[in-house]
Amino acid sequence: MAWTLCYSFLWVFYPKGGLSTEHVFMQFYGTRTILTLLVLGMAVFIGYRVVDHMQTRSQETTSVTLEEQQGADAWIHGFTYRQTRSGSTKWVVNADQAKVFDKEHVAKLETVQVRLFDSAFQKEQLRITSEEGVMNTSNNDFELVSKNEKTVITFESGFQVFSDKLTWNEQARQIYTTDPVTIKGDGLIITGTGLEGDVDKNEFHLLKNVRAEVVSP
Repeated sequence: MAWTLCYSFLWVFYPKGGLSTEHVFMQFYGTRTILTLLVLGMAVFIGYRVVDHMQTRSQETTSVTLEEQQGADAWIHGFTYRQTRSGSTKWVVNADQAKVFDKEHVAKLETVQVRLFDSAFQKEQLRITSEEGVMNTSNNDFELVSKNEKTVITFESGFQVFSDKLTWNEQARQIYTTDPVTIKGDGLIITGTGLEGDVDKNEFHLLKNVRAEVVSP
């Protein structure tokens, strides 16, 4: 909303003889006082409008948040989901926000990071970052999707895999996608369509349309 401040000027005509010095001084002093009061009044008015605008925006933000939460059984900021076996960590999912739907056994995640550990569950093997994710809290499968940036797998060796979507199968401990994939690392850029990866065996392969390019250092 735009606000326009309007000023009113008063023109005063005096007799030809003019005013005495005392009258001029009193007139100047009175004018300065009026201007000071006007400035203070404007400052109070602007301050009130700023506070009112901030309160309105705060109410709008709150109402949007409540609307987004409708239907979810839980809305969690700073979400962490850890999968363990015999006390050892198999993988960890972190998200900035999560909406949990108990009946559907689904957690919808925003700004996601996944850390997968090796077959001995002792050492972090790879890390995945993604804009969004959907986890099945019943079987622990999850799908990671990025609409603006890519979903990225970063391996301990430094290789990185880029794709729009990646799916994790908990029972098989495998990662796969049918989308286009780019792999970068060690002076190579490899592109293809579709990816299957066995985390425990540390084996990953592209399914089709594979091309490789050597990049100069």
